[in-house]
Amino acid sequence: MANSRDQAKFEAIPWCAALIHAPDVVTFVVPSRIVGESIEPRSQDQLFRRTLQNDDAIPNCLGFYQDPKVLPDDGSPFLLSSSSILFDLRPGINGFNATAHGGLIAALMDESMGSYLIICDQLHKQKKAKGLLPATSEGFDKLGFATSRMDVRLRKAIKTPQIVVVTTHLAETNGRKVHFRVEAKGQKGEVYATCDGTWTSFPRGKL
Repeated sequence: MANSRDQAKFEAIPWCAALIHAPDVVTFVVPSRIVGESIEPRSQDQLFRRTLQNDDAIPNCLGFYQDPKVLPDDGSPFLLSSSSILFDLRPGINGFNATAHGGLIAALMDESMGSYLIICDQLHKQKKAKGLLPATSEGFDKLGFATSRMDVRLRKAIKTPQIVVVTTHLAETNGRKVHFRVEAKGQKGEVYATCDGTWTSFPRGKL
């Protein structure tokens, strides 16, 4: 469950409230903004937790996903087809002409992919503890992940202040590689940016 400040912010905006109150939707604190709690894999991100968490940059963000009704029978830890983050973008993240900096947009998409992996791991632990997954099913306890490729397409300028929703879709897994398709959209479904991204796993402690 997300913290009350972020939750209240987006619940007060009708189109955001419709997303987070849709059937079977679960909200979560964006992992990089968790303070004073242990999280595995532990986020060390300071960009979103410190630098951008202010009233002039990104004061509020909120993650959400649809709780899966059908779980994989092969014990895969990738339980979600997608997860999303709402970002409250303010002028402090602007680049040119009162619009969000292109590099910052890429960072939002990278953040969304990383959050997807962490939330999948947390959800896997929860479902396994309830006996809903095979006892042999393994999560990411022994693995870390790092971004290895991002092909970002900036399609439309994001004027600020504005709220955008960034959604990460799992495209496929291939050995150590996890492939994603990411979209950044606005209130009316307009697509601001897309990304084909790849993350690569490695043994925990090797990076």
